[in-house]
Order: sequence, then structure tokens, then C-alpha cells
Amino acid sequence: WHALLVRSLVAGVLFAGVAWVATAESADTLFVNGRVLTLDEQGTEVQAIAVSDGRIVATGSTRKLRKLAGPKTEVVDLQGRTVLPGFVDGHAHTALAVRMMERYLDGRFATTPSVAVLLEKIAARASTVPAGDWLIVAGSSSSQTRFAERRLPTRTELDRAAPDVPVMFLNGSHEAVVNSLGGRLLGFRPGVSEMKGAHIELDAGGEPTGVFQEGMMLFPDLRIPPDDLRRYYSRVIPETWNARGYTSVYTLAPLDQWPVLRELAQGAPTTLRYTIGLHADPGGLFIPAALDAFALPASVDPAWYRLAGIKVWVDSDVPMRGGAVSEPYAGDPDAHGILNLTQPELDALVLRTRRAGLAFLAHATGDRATAMSLDAFEQVQKGLGGPAAPGTLRIEHFGEFMLGPGDLERARRLGVSVNVQPGWIYTLANSTIENLGAGRARGAFQFRSMIDAGLEPGFGTDLTGIVLETLDPFLHVWAAVTRNSDAGVFVPEQAVSVEEALRMLTLWSARAQGEEAIKGSIEPGKLADFVVISRDIRKIPPAEIRGLEVLQTIVGGKVVYTAP
Repeated sequence: WHALLVRSLVAGVLFAGVAWVATAESADTLFVNGRVLTLDEQGTEVQAIAVSDGRIVATGSTRKLRKLAGPKTEVVDLQGRTVLPGFVDGHAHTALAVRMMERYLDGRFATTPSVAVLLEKIAARASTVPAGDWLIVAGSSSSQTRFAERRLPTRTELDRAAPDVPVMFLNGSHEAVVNSLGGRLLGFRPGVSEMKGAHIELDAGGEPTGVFQEGMMLFPDLRIPPDDLRRYYSRVIPETWNARGYTSVYTLAPLDQWPVLRELAQGAPTTLRYTIGLHADPGGLFIPAALDAFALPASVDPAWYRLAGIKVWVDSDVPMRGGAVSEPYAGDPDAHGILNLTQPELDALVLRTRRAGLAFLAHATGDRATAMSLDAFEQVQKGLGGPAAPGTLRIEHFGEFMLGPGDLERARRLGVSVNVQPGWIYTLANSTIENLGAGRARGAFQFRSMIDAGLEPGFGTDLTGIVLETLDPFLHVWAAVTRNSDAGVFVPEQAVSVEEALRMLTLWSARAQGEEAIKGSIEPGKLADFVVISRDIRKIPPAEIRGLEVLQTIVGGKVVYTAP
């Protein structure tokens, strides 16, 4: 594979019948002899791609595009390999993910089958924690349905395992348990159930149990040191995402990371394109009144860094029974989840964000939160007139766990962009059944219905460093096509085709962030971002899709990753 690059001295001019844009007499690079799935609107397949100045200038047959080669043109022989547009990760917490992978104790159910094993791990690690540091444990979403004991660790158990070290166990990204020392350091007090947007669980006597939800603003590692952030965004994140075929990522970052991102945006580009969404606390109460202060300088190339939107968590998360639902969770008639803000507060935030020219990203996992988001978007649309431009009003995790009556039609009519995580079929179907009940859970992950309703769901890994499997793009394609899950084949009538799943990872993901004009398909005029994979994804049994590998990732016409 390393021997693909060869030089060509063939010169010539552009031949008729080739898709092209005006360019110089010769291309910088030609990629030839491939099976190039352009994923344009017609689903065109070509053999070759011509690139100049980081953009695609022509596509067509190898024979015709060789006429674009000049004395300095580099020719890459694809040797019949399959080429796809570069994958667009439309939703990821990139810096947090790297932080977790590098520093936190692994308490995921894949490696930690029980609370008993978890406590052993914590006790073993506690003796090595430097004085003054926290011991943070990354656990899988819905750990209470995965551990053998069918529950989370208690504060008392964490105290016994690590009495002298502050410990925080993360039940996914929306719920945590701390030991007594950790609770004191966070400021937990008797009778106080709300702090900086966090919901703190109290026992019958008003004492904190150690469990809390939506504790982003209390998270001890919220403010990552600037030098670490520079290393993450400039090197670690690009290397990690490029190796999986990603050429672009919509990274969601706390407001305090903005100075570092702004600084990096004014320097040399990396090998990964950043679209940026900023957030504060879950409910957005700490978002500054004036958003124009976050603008990037005009000198920054938006193809590499673009500040796109503001994110707010309308509710919490269905897997830990925090998503705001209209009917109670299974087995608990009083459990309806968590709302992080009121409808008037949400309406005002959406309006303020859109007036500042930024997109609004509403996290909504329960049907009540989805309805609130659509209500807010409809109010804004009445003032703006007409459907929203692609990528400007978005719902993150739209309908993944449930849809309300009319949600599909309403989202389409309002021009709402949606972002989904198809791989969650595989990782969260079982917990969805347990949390919602088998009947209601059949309404989850309705990607077929979304597409049939005219929505074009974009994709995101939602990587936080906890469920590492979801960084694999082929997991998402495989799950969307086969509906294989941790609960067997899940609602197979909601399966999508291979091409539709690929569009979710590429063109539709780019469209859902307002970047379709430059990303998501292999067409003249667009950025020369694509990925070479190990087999023709259209011609293998669907069950084998998950085993596909990325051989090379190309960004701006340059090879940035080659498989070992």
C-alpha cells in the first residue's frame, strides 16, 4: 500500500465529458484507477480525481483525467481500491474524549462487569493518585443496566475503596457518583439539591447521596490546562480522527476552551477541519449576553476553523433515565426525567443565538425535550420567515430513543437539521428496552422513517472517551444497515441502505452543519477530502461491514494517514 505513489510525466489538457471546474493546465495531484463513490445526488461512480490547491477540479475516467497531468503532477494509483468522501463527524466532544482516554480509570462495562470489580480497580488506583488530584472513572452510559449488580456504586462503597482520595464515577456523561471527600470538595451540603445547573440527589433526611446529574459546571476536570488543549487540538485529535477516516469534525467545546481554539485557528492548519460549537452549563444560563465577542478574525480560513453554533442541553439522557419524557420510565410512575431550562428560557436563547448569526444546537433525547425544541424553533421561524437554512436550527440525537406525534413532519417543515448516532443501536438498544419498556422502545432509532419523511439525518460519534467503539465509522454503517444490537436484531423494518448510511456519514452530515457546498461528496469545487477503504462496501455482505478498514485518509489532496 505504501507503494501507491508514483510519478507521471504525462501532459495534456482537460478532456470533454469529464466533470470539472476551471483550473490551471495541469493538476497538482491525480488519484487514478479507483472505484470512487462520489455520493453526489446522482450516486455517480468514477475512476479518478484531479486536485489543485486542495480542491477537486475534475472527476471522471482514469484515461481522460491523465490528460491533466503535467511535469510536476503527482499521480496516486489507487489500484482498484474503493474511495469515499471523507467522513464528517457532526457531533463530538473531542478534547474531553482525549482527556478521558489519556487520564481516567476505565470503568466501562466492556472491561468492568460488576460494581465489585469496579471497586477493586478504584482501590488499586487510589494509592497511585498524586496528592490533590481526583480519581475520575469513565463508566458506560446506563451502567445501572450493565453491571452484574444492576445498580451504580454507592457513596459508601466508594468511601471504603478510596477513603483518602476524591473519587468520581461517571455513568456516561450525564450522571455521576462521588465519594464523601469528593462531595465535600464539590460543595455538596445538606438540603441543597441544585448547584450551577447540577441536580443533586438527596436522601430522605436531606443528605446528599453522592449521585448527581447534569454536573458539567461542577466537573473537576472542566478546565483543561491550555498547554494540554494545544496538544490535543493540534496533534492528538487530528491523528485519532484521521486514522478512522474522518476529515472534518464538529467539535463541541466549553466556553473556556475558546481562547485556545481562537489562537490555533490563526496559525497553521492541522490535518482535520474543525467546525466549532460552544457551550456553557447544560441549560445555557451562563452563556454571555453578547455572542459577537466569539467571532474569529477574518483572516481565518473557515475551511479549517469555523465557529458555527451554540449548544444547550434541553434535557438530560434517556439511558440514565434523565431524558424528559411525557410518559414515565418503566417501573417508576414518578420518573419523567430532567429539564434543564424552561420553555421561555429556551425560546429566548434560540432567538438570541440566531440574531447573533450562530446556529442553535438543542440536545433533546426525550419526547418532551424534542417538543420544546421544535416549539422554540417554530417561534423563531415566525420572526425570521420561512424554513431554517441547513445547519442553523439543529436537534442533537433527534428521535433516537422516541418520537412524538408529528415530530417528523414538523421538523421537515421547519427546516430543522438533525444529528444522530446510528451506532447506539448496537450499544444502547438493550438499555432503551429496560428504561422505556419493550413496546415503547420499538419507537427508537427510526432512521428509515426519518429518511422517508424527507429528513436527511447527519451523523456524529458523540465521542466523549467513554464508549470508545463509537469512533469507528463502520460500526455506525453496520448498525444502521443490519440493525444488529445488544438486544438482537432491533426493529429491522427501520433499516437503511448502505448508500443512505454512507450519506449520513458524509453528505448529510455536511449539510446538517451548513457545509454541503464544500464537504460531503467528491465533486468538482469541493475540498479534496476522501478516504480509501479496504473493500468495496457495496459488494460485501452487510454483516462484514464492521470489519472494514481505513487504508488512507486524504485531506486537501494530501495523504494524512496511511494504515500500517
